[in-house]
Amino acid sequence: MSRLNERDIARKLAEREGFEPPAGLLEKIKNEIPPTITVGTEVPGTERRSPMATKQRWLMAASLIAMAGAGLVALQVREQAPSLEESVAPVERQAAPAPVRPPASSAAPVPESAAPEPVMEPQGGVPLVAQEERKEERAAEKDAASSLDEVQDLEEVASPPPPPPPPPAAMAKPAPKVLLESRRDTGGANEVTQPAEIPATVEGGVEGGVVGGVPGGVVGGVVDSVPVGQLSRAGVFDRIQPGQPYPDVKYKSAGVNGFEETAKDRLSTFGLDVDTASYTVARRYLSDSNLPDPRSVRVEEFVNFFDYGDAPPTRGDFAIKAEGGPSPFAQGPRYRLLRFNIRGRVVDPAKRRPAVLTFVIDISGSMDMENRLELVKRSLSLLLDQLKPTDRIGLVVYGSEARVLLEPTNDREAVRQAIDRLHTDGATNAEAGLTLGYDVAARNFRLNASNRILLCSDGVANVGLAGPQAILGRIGREARRGIELSTLGFGMGNYNDHLMEQLADKGDGRYAYIDTIDEAKRVLVEEVTGTLQTIAKDAKVQVEFNPAVVARYRLLGYENRAIADERFRDDKVDAGEVGAGHGVTALYEIELKPGASSDGLVAALHLRYRSPEVGNQTETVRKLYLSELARSWEQASPAFRLAASVGAFAEILRESPWAKGMLSDVTREIRAAAAALPKRNQSAAERVQELVEMVSRAARIKAEGALE
Repeated sequence: MSRLNERDIARKLAEREGFEPPAGLLEKIKNEIPPTITVGTEVPGTERRSPMATKQRWLMAASLIAMAGAGLVALQVREQAPSLEESVAPVERQAAPAPVRPPASSAAPVPESAAPEPVMEPQGGVPLVAQEERKEERAAEKDAASSLDEVQDLEEVASPPPPPPPPPAAMAKPAPKVLLESRRDTGGANEVTQPAEIPATVEGGVEGGVVGGVPGGVVGGVVDSVPVGQLSRAGVFDRIQPGQPYPDVKYKSAGVNGFEETAKDRLSTFGLDVDTASYTVARRYLSDSNLPDPRSVRVEEFVNFFDYGDAPPTRGDFAIKAEGGPSPFAQGPRYRLLRFNIRGRVVDPAKRRPAVLTFVIDISGSMDMENRLELVKRSLSLLLDQLKPTDRIGLVVYGSEARVLLEPTNDREAVRQAIDRLHTDGATNAEAGLTLGYDVAARNFRLNASNRILLCSDGVANVGLAGPQAILGRIGREARRGIELSTLGFGMGNYNDHLMEQLADKGDGRYAYIDTIDEAKRVLVEEVTGTLQTIAKDAKVQVEFNPAVVARYRLLGYENRAIADERFRDDKVDAGEVGAGHGVTALYEIELKPGASSDGLVAALHLRYRSPEVGNQTETVRKLYLSELARSWEQASPAFRLAASVGAFAEILRESPWAKGMLSDVTREIRAAAAALPKRNQSAAERVQELVEMVSRAARIKAEGALE
């Protein structure tokens, strides 16, 4: 008999109702099954005749064969269980175990024509025959257990459920069950030690109810755990692919904003962002002759890295600049690019509020790579030189466990000596380090001062059962109380960009990536006042476009800062924070309606924020008219052209479907804009020149890759 006929018969027998075997079948079965069946222990040389009917004997033998196969499959699945928890890739169909045959003297020969029939697989992936076979095995096992007392113990051997079908081809990865993982350092590999299911909600979670603020809610923003149902149109959170330059680098792609029809939705709302880490991460890639991972590119962080010379306010907290014009990087002749710049007031360093700074420093083994800890020590020494006698500094370090190295003090020499003694040790218990850091900051809290934690780490967090979704709750509560958190990232390879950004966002602070000592100087020396003193909390923008003038619009960047339009004036929404002297730029690409009035209103930008000193909510508006737009690209301001070119560079690097132009075009336009910019300071000019070199290098790398 073929296997298919055998399964059909087993299924019919399992049904038991209204079944009569085909004529001649029982006779054929009698030739294949011996008249005697051994049950229990037999005395040699004796024979016991089975009192069972022929049909019952056949059923029992078929059931035993099915159970043997099921048992072997169950054992194999159990042995492979650890790997199956990590991945739900389709299981390849294993060869069926050879059935147990009766002694050769009594077994009928198997015809050569009884070869297995071909296995048909559905589009989903799991063979239909394999699925049916498992169902039949379970049914046969149940029948056999009810017939024979001697095999009741085999009821406990359950055949495994069929594996789920693989994901559609459009998905980049399968979606395993989300587990909260406690990880410990194993010399480079992260080992899962205590899996547990993630709770449905966590206090302090981010807006939208995503546990821990990470799609999938997995410890440390660990990848490979994005539930299909939580994937947004924006994209996926994923690990850098094999063959990329740095291993174990974790990013979260928020996707790319598309065009919105103004007649359907005239409002665009987002939280402000002064982070610049994405730009310096790309600089690190390019300096190593690698193109950055597209998922690491956030347009707003590229654009906000540069000072466009916009004047700060003469009164109030902010000055808003609005301008626009044609762009070679726009979609067509009716398209225009808009630039809105929001510049914060400048605070005299001598008048800056006192600061209570608690450094939480990662001294785990991973910080020994690339001399990361040495760069941390040099960076902190730079900041130390900028602090005032009224400022206090404390040190908390963490490896496998956390400890207080120095309570906050204004003794600069004691702080410097403690920094010099830092050395790497142990695994990475970031949760313990942050928890202890907040304990230190809380007991040294000062009113009318900047109470801030600065986390210096490569973002790896592989120890700590609760993970970031637990610590995020406290980070949010302490931020509302007045203890802010800024994150400084170091190193590349084994680096968690997303976690560092997420922690700073929740802690009402700034995220910067320190790739060189010059970048440390920019963040901790040149911009120290803005880094340490916040002038606006929960700052958000809503741009209202005029449907009579604008047919559609698209915001470049800020995908992960989007806020529901109706919540713009909801003061409970956690938005962005802006430091003293910081500037925030937003770029919009718009399509003008044919025949729009030359003096028509294009858009109105509303800025809403809370003053940390006073506590009141403030809202201001800046309107932009069509008559204010430049008539040509060449007539637009140098600041506008530079910002547009930086945005185009980022769009190309992140492989945006809306990117226009070549990198060579971007290089040319940056050079022209830089030449026309007013000479403000040497540092700003050096950054623009560095940008030209980065774009040129990216063009060469892309050209070399195309030739390979």
